[in-house]
Amino acid sequence: MHALDGAAVAFFLGAMGWLGLLWARMVLSPAPQEMREGALVMTTLALLEERNPYASADPLSAGLSGGNLYGILYPLAVAPFALVLGPGLATHRLVNGLALLVAAALVWRGARTAGAARLPALLAALVSLAGWLYWVGPTVRPDGLGLALMLGALAVAAPDPASPRRLAAALALSLAGVATKLYFVGGVLIIAAYVFLFASWRRGLAMAAAAIAAILLWAVLLERLMPGWGALVLRANIGAAGYDARHLFRQGIDWLVFSLPLVAGLAAAVVTLPRSRWRGQAGFWAFAALCGLAVLVVALGGHVGAHMTYFFHLLTPPLAIAFAAAIGTGEGPRRAFVLLLPVAVILNTRWFVLDPSRFAAAEARFAVAAEALAEASAPLVTTEFAALAALSGHSPIETGHSEYMLAPADQAALRQRLAAALRDRSFDIVIVNRNNAGLVHARDVEAAGYVRVLSLPVELVWAMQSWEADLWRRPD
Repeated sequence: MHALDGAAVAFFLGAMGWLGLLWARMVLSPAPQEMREGALVMTTLALLEERNPYASADPLSAGLSGGNLYGILYPLAVAPFALVLGPGLATHRLVNGLALLVAAALVWRGARTAGAARLPALLAALVSLAGWLYWVGPTVRPDGLGLALMLGALAVAAPDPASPRRLAAALALSLAGVATKLYFVGGVLIIAAYVFLFASWRRGLAMAAAAIAAILLWAVLLERLMPGWGALVLRANIGAAGYDARHLFRQGIDWLVFSLPLVAGLAAAVVTLPRSRWRGQAGFWAFAALCGLAVLVVALGGHVGAHMTYFFHLLTPPLAIAFAAAIGTGEGPRRAFVLLLPVAVILNTRWFVLDPSRFAAAEARFAVAAEALAEASAPLVTTEFAALAALSGHSPIETGHSEYMLAPADQAALRQRLAAALRDRSFDIVIVNRNNAGLVHARDVEAAGYVRVLSLPVELVWAMQSWEADLWRRPD
């Protein structure tokens, strides 16, 4: 390795080390780090209380009972840890973090099995992990578990995609992905498509038919076991789907900048390497990346509720594995990749929290809210305080997923009922942001005559979001 290459790698590893320390600090924080953490905490609490969080087929009832829009498998994975460590935010983030590390290990393993040298395989894993740590990825979410399941399915099949035994293992992992977050089912479908196009169209068609039949049967079983699963996870996600081509373009540009070393190295590899380097497992992973890109262009990339998240899940990992495997010992593509690592670090610092002291100030303000909720008998909160309310033994109406559970007319009707309950002074304290955007509106609280006690500026440090909120009390 050239001295300049070594310096670039050392700089990148140092940056990842610092990011890892910040990540650990965030995991252990008792304060919310993104606005939708509460819904998943409620699901875990329902499981610990031996309740079915999806027992009701009514979307609102299921949501208030602890159902979330992603699925049940991540809270099920958290539950054993919660029995030992408690069901707090740190426990949920720890499970997500461990799963993210497993997913990174699968990127390493997939690249090595496909023929990558140690350093390119390591860098592929770390570049993937850096994307997963962006924004809300490492907070209370099922992303780590879903990535591990999807990459596990692909990694199992990569050495021999046409193998029925490998298909069965990949199918099992993909079905688990359905119960984690819907699009993590994709692994088995990619495998069937690869076999159809590049091995045997008859076998590929049979594999696709078997996979689709299994997925449908699994969905029916999930619906039978959890009557609210279809209403929340299927229908609510479909109802919330939208597509904005401008958003696809904007976040595509951001992803290209974030992934500059990978994109430059890939371009050099395509130009300089013989086509034979893209066969075998490298070709399989390249095909998986193309499938991910197709899904982004056709559907998920235009979803305005996410920024680069789907790119980091569906495109970066298989692309990084394919690149690491294809270059072998090729110096040109490797150097193009390595030398741009420090440039990418500098260009993308804006996406991450760099100052760990910011956590303490935010935690102090959330601690005030947590103390008030612990003393309250009938609180009402907005989304960012839902996890704290749930952990204090309350059932928040606005959970982080509530706004997606109901049709617009039903949301408006619920807001009116909450406004009426405020006028009746049904809540002893209200902690609400000033956005007037969710189910609980600050203007309704003020109109009902509640007394503002103090301002509670909200800072979700890891998600880099902030706004104003207030603590209100029922007048004597």
